[in-house]
This record gives sequence, structure tokens and C-alpha cells, in this order.
Amino acid sequence: MIVPAYNEEAVIGRCLDALLAQTEPIDEILVVDNNSTDRTADIVRGYRHRGVRLLSEPRQGLIPARDHGFDSADGDVLGRIDADTVVEADWAARLREVFADPTVAAATGPSWFHDAPLRRTGLAAQRLLCHRVNRVLSGHPMLWGSNMALSRVGWEKLRGHTCPGPDIFEDLDLAIHLHRLGLRVHYAERLRAATSIRRLSGPAGDLRRYLRMWPRTYRLHGQRRAAAGAVAVAAVGQALMYPTNVLLVRPYSPDTGGTPVTRFFSRASGAARPLP
Repeated sequence: MIVPAYNEEAVIGRCLDALLAQTEPIDEILVVDNNSTDRTADIVRGYRHRGVRLLSEPRQGLIPARDHGFDSADGDVLGRIDADTVVEADWAARLREVFADPTVAAATGPSWFHDAPLRRTGLAAQRLLCHRVNRVLSGHPMLWGSNMALSRVGWEKLRGHTCPGPDIFEDLDLAIHLHRLGLRVHYAERLRAATSIRRLSGPAGDLRRYLRMWPRTYRLHGQRRAAAGAVAVAAVGQALMYPTNVLLVRPYSPDTGGTPVTRFFSRASGAARPLP
């Protein structure tokens, strides 16, 4: 398991706790610190006695940190999540089931946002926008960087083809090259993990810059129609995200179970129901 991390002191402990609480233990957990200036590295060192290894990548950027982790791992299956991801307790077990099929070179699954209300809505939106829309645009499956894995053999074949970035969707880049190499990406519906909505809930300018990387990735690979489709979908997404952020995401309180708006429409109080 590879976890790239840059200034993640607020979330890295929860991420590692979830990885260490699997129903089937994960053989190897590598956190790749990418020049953090906060307590990220110190927190990770506190998990050494539980088998977590801390690596350091001096080249700034998610892609160099990710590559260092993949290159340093020993396993036949290389999981990859973000530092703000919280995997479900059976995540490793389901990953082993998926890669029992030798034709699978990479796997991914759905996510929802653990720091936003309306989790079923978030799960449905992530399935639609990150997986189904991209599959329609590109003609092949997508990878979701917060919840994915590669086989060792797949990474060795892929390693020399990936693009260095930095302003691209690195998970989409991996998926494009896997497809061009004839390697199979499997979407596993039950391979689930919660992640943070922070990349989508910041200032409008940050959201625009983030979403511009989507069509830029397609254009980099010569997929002009896919890029045009991504521009259109991203424009609609930005229009929808602004009122969503103002009304639902930013006022959200995990302690009270939602925002005033979501609590008004809630059919029941108490603990959240299991996701479908």
C-alpha cells in the first residue's frame, strides 16, 4: 500500500488507522513524505512499531511521490490511496479477490466524501462523474487515485509510459496508458473508500484550476473529443458545486450529522444508515 503525503498531519493518522484495521492484514504500508513542513512525518514515525514505513521523495509533486512508492514496494499488488482516504474494513480482502484474476492489471472502486453531507448523493455523483462519464468520453475505464491498485506486472509495463505532469489528472493518465498497452482496468463496485471533498470545496478559483487539469490530460494524449466533453461537463460541475458548497459542504458539521438544510430534510435522526 502506497500513501503519498504532503502536509497531511490532520488526516494521516485516520488513514493509517483504517489500513491497520483491515479484516485481512495489509502486507506492507509505505507513506511517501513529499517535503512536508508540518508534523506529517512525525505522526507516521509513530506507526513504525506497527509496520508502517516512511519514505522521503525530494522531488515535489504527487507523481514523483507515487512513483517512488510503487518502485519501493515489494508486493505483487500495489494499492494506492490518498492521505485523506479512509478505506472500508474489508478493502484489502476485496482487493485480493479482484487480483485473483490474472487478467486484471489495475483496479479501482467508488468513493464518497466523509466530510460532506448526503453521502449517498456523493457516492452516486462520484460513480457518475469519475467513472461513467470518463468511460463514455475516453472509451475505456477510469482509475480513481484515492482508491486504486496496480499489479506489480502492470506497473512494470506501465512505468516507462506515464507522463510527468504536473498539471494533469495522474490517475486518468495511468488509465489512458494502461488502455493503450492493452492492460485491463477492473471497476470493483464493492472496493469502497471514503475520501475528503476538500479539493472541490475550496475557493471557486481553486476549483476551476483543479478541473482544468481534466481536459488538459485528454489533450496531452491527443484525445480532443474527450477533452471537449470534459470541458463541458466541468463547466456544469462548477455551476453546481458553488451553491452546493455554500449551502451544504462548508456549513457541514460531522458532530451534528449535517447542515441545517440536510437536517431539515432528514427522515430520521441518529447514526447514519449504511451506504448501499
